[in-house]
Amino acid sequence: MSEIEADFDRPRSPETSPAASPAAIPVANAEVPASLSEPAGYLWRPIEPPPRTLELVPPPPPPKLIPNIGHVLVFILLIIPAMIGGYLVSLLSIYATHPHVRIPVLMQEIGRNVIYVISMQAAIYLVLVALAALVFTLWWDRPFTRGIHWNYAVASRWFLLLAGLGIVTGLVTTLAGNFLPMPKAPPILDDITKSRAGAFVLMAFGITLAPLTEELAFRGFLLPSLVNIFRWLQRKSIIGETAVRSFGIPLSILITSLLFAYMHSAQVSNAWGPVLLIGLVSVLLCIIRLKTDSVAAGIVVHACYNLTLFSGLLYQTDWFRHLDKLKT
Repeated sequence: MSEIEADFDRPRSPETSPAASPAAIPVANAEVPASLSEPAGYLWRPIEPPPRTLELVPPPPPPKLIPNIGHVLVFILLIIPAMIGGYLVSLLSIYATHPHVRIPVLMQEIGRNVIYVISMQAAIYLVLVALAALVFTLWWDRPFTRGIHWNYAVASRWFLLLAGLGIVTGLVTTLAGNFLPMPKAPPILDDITKSRAGAFVLMAFGITLAPLTEELAFRGFLLPSLVNIFRWLQRKSIIGETAVRSFGIPLSILITSLLFAYMHSAQVSNAWGPVLLIGLVSVLLCIIRLKTDSVAAGIVVHACYNLTLFSGLLYQTDWFRHLDKLKT
């Protein structure tokens, strides 16, 4: 018998028998000893990721309240260099067309000639807008038109409706003027009646740069800065949204309209009738600014409102040929 066959025939003890080996005996629900188990992560013992440290991500900061009262004060301060720059631009422009006239004489002429006066005011407005665009673009770190909520797309989309609203407002105020005490010879009509050319220049200014700059100042800066005071109080949980809408916004509109009417009061001899109408028009412009979130929309209404008023003067004077009719 060979050694291999003898080895199979040799009796085995339970300790050495393969059938008696503990590893070969299947035991249901038996826990595998740690010493005999496979490394962690193998089949029945998935690898557990290490515990993560919960990192609380802070919420993003609320958007900046732009513009605010500080921005309005800076805008007002910019009027000083704008007046100096506009006056110098006007003076140099007139001197370029009249090089034979001495500078002191031109300086006196600027104050007497209505065309020169309006040209100087237009230059001041242009310099002011340019300075504001430069300063606040750098300050806000965003485009100037975005900071003041220009939103040209809104004005373009609703242009016909906004223009129609301006025309209707002009007609209504003209009709209402027949039932209110109106001055017979306000300073603004005095400027128009000096010359036909001056009347056309004033009209061009009144439907372009005047509404642009006034809307920028009153509805682009002042009105939202007043509303943002109440928005700031709301963020501090001092007042709620109801207080902002029922008190803060109406008060902001009222203050803006009072200042707007006061600025124009000298042009109408401080008569309460036209001042009241101007204040009501300002209320409408404020509502349009807040509802559309667009300064450009207010400019369209304002320009068409002024155009309607000037159109009435054109009709009354036969295209400014008979300016004396405005004095009667």
